[in-house]
Amino acid sequence: MRENEEIKDLRQNIQENLGVSLKKSKDYEYFNNFPLNSKQCLYVANWRSRGIVYEKGLENLTGYKLEEFNTEDIISYTHPEDRELVKNITKGVVMHVVNTPIQNEEAHLLLSFRFLKKDGTYCKLLVQSSVLERDEEGKMISNFSLLTDISFLETHDRVEWNFQANELDLIEFKKVIYKLYTNFYTKREKEIIHLIEQKKTSREIADQLSLSKLTVQTHRKNILRKAKSHSIDDVLSFCKKNGIID
Repeated sequence: MRENEEIKDLRQNIQENLGVSLKKSKDYEYFNNFPLNSKQCLYVANWRSRGIVYEKGLENLTGYKLEEFNTEDIISYTHPEDRELVKNITKGVVMHVVNTPIQNEEAHLLLSFRFLKKDGTYCKLLVQSSVLERDEEGKMISNFSLLTDISFLETHDRVEWNFQANELDLIEFKKVIYKLYTNFYTKREKEIIHLIEQKKTSREIADQLSLSKLTVQTHRKNILRKAKSHSIDDVLSFCKKNGIID
């Protein structure tokens, strides 16, 4: 599928352009002793070679073997409603970390989404990824990812992300994420969100925008639906985090 090919092309382009000198080489066998519970697995993706080169607990958690599970395959196994966003966040993160020398060692991505296991059922995965190997300029060559099935938590179905890095890296990364949400809401929906943030009632919003109260209420329902939320406070938090409102 198209999303799969985009990530595959990305991996191949990175492979062709990465330097060969490692700042510090890692022994992947180190992870043999990494403690995992039954709801977890881990993998190492090497962007200078063929992609995912090491895994532990993968088949137990997802049902897939290593040969069925590469960076582009992960996108294919993502729920259709989450796939485009997960693909774009993945591309944004990888391109940022590969092209930007990260001097601060604390650079991590947390990403949660619905994932299709080999038995045909979906689970909610939390993926925690960190840079593992860098070249001499500090650019990423490989990353380590810990996957945890968090289906037991009562969370909404919305894709969630958090990027932990020094302030400069975070600002640059947010620019990438904000672009993904440029057209998430219509112009009218954004107007209503801004007025909701100002504590305006549906009646007051209707009067200010020359709309019927019923039309405003319909917009409010659509705003909640798109954010996969049942709470206006949650919607406002989502919008601020993703640059939809300031």
